[in-house]
Amino acid sequence: MMGIKFQILFLFASVRYAAYQELSGSLLNPTIQGPERVNINDTETYSCIAKTSTSLVMYGLYREQTLVEAKNVSTPNAANFSVSFHSESDAGSYKCKAESADGDQVKYSDSIDVTVLAPVLGIRINSIPDPPFLEVNSKLTLNCFIKQGSNVTYQWYFNEQELLPSPSVRINQSSLVIDHVNFNNMGNYNCKASNEFNMETFSINSSSIEVTVKVPVSNPEITAEITFINHELVYTSVSCLSHKGSLPIIYTLYRDSRFLNNYTAQSRRKGQFLVPVEYSDHLGTFKCKAMNGFVSKYSQGLVVDLAVNMTSDPDPLIPGHEFTLNCRVTYKHQGPYIWHFVRPGGNRTKSTNKNQLIVTSTEPGRYYCSVNEKISNWIEVPGQDSSLQPVTIAVSIAVIVLLVLALGLICYCIAHKANRFSIA
Repeated sequence: MMGIKFQILFLFASVRYAAYQELSGSLLNPTIQGPERVNINDTETYSCIAKTSTSLVMYGLYREQTLVEAKNVSTPNAANFSVSFHSESDAGSYKCKAESADGDQVKYSDSIDVTVLAPVLGIRINSIPDPPFLEVNSKLTLNCFIKQGSNVTYQWYFNEQELLPSPSVRINQSSLVIDHVNFNNMGNYNCKASNEFNMETFSINSSSIEVTVKVPVSNPEITAEITFINHELVYTSVSCLSHKGSLPIIYTLYRDSRFLNNYTAQSRRKGQFLVPVEYSDHLGTFKCKAMNGFVSKYSQGLVVDLAVNMTSDPDPLIPGHEFTLNCRVTYKHQGPYIWHFVRPGGNRTKSTNKNQLIVTSTEPGRYYCSVNEKISNWIEVPGQDSSLQPVTIAVSIAVIVLLVLALGLICYCIAHKANRFSIA
């Protein structure tokens, strides 16, 4: 019984309070009306109205936190706002603000989420990395961007053939990802964007983007060869060679850290340079740089001079035994190698295309070699007699000692025998 009385009293109080608010000019929350889906470039009307007993209400229409338009409206009329949707950026959450004339009361409506429908327009592809120049096994990401378009679907093409998702190629609408590219992924990629607008189908194709996959170059090897010498210049042919790396490879040659020239190896791996150098025993230190789009690689420095060096095997020489002479230069040389043998009985020379000479003669004398008119150090072949003299002396002493011992033994035997006869 007490509960019923309490409800009746609460209802009576609520009615009296509402009447009081209406009599005192209170402002209620406004309501907003208008379409939630609009076409681009259309103009739509959104209405706002709030119940109040005041004669004038200031209304404002907001998109997110931005004021679109505001106007004063006499009650009980609604505020009508004309909104033009020129781009998809005009979409968003719209709501009304109602404010009493004296500014003491401010109320907001619920929001309407407005979607701007537009045909697909403006398409492009970007790549990561950019440009799409990749090392084997690296990651490629392609993204398809559009300027405008609602409810868009995407298709990807590789060398003009539609590309579908696979274990190695991940496609998620506007993005394409290849985690480990290889040479089969080289080629042209483009995307196609499509949507429906006003009962029509719109499609647009991007331009192609070329993906290149390469193997980085290895550190190049450097060799040099003297091709021609006159009294003023030495013409040196320098070769650079990277055994790994996709073509084309750009080689750069330096001499004593100074740039000389570039060479682009298109169909073969080797880079070739002809370098004229002022005549001197020391031609300089040469170095190659190789690059094909990745980190540049360098060769070891190659010191090139005209010095000639000769060595022997074995060293030192053993008199009376065969030996091998080696004639060496710092550059590549195909011959001829000139061998010189100076001996008391006369001098001899010999020309070979190899830098080794096997000597079977045991004549004493001196050997040296020459390349490009430059002479090496000399190596002496000792005479066999002089080398055997200590051995001969040792043998003679041994023979003398043996003879002395033999004579002593004989004398002992004779004396011992004579002594036996005398006793008898």
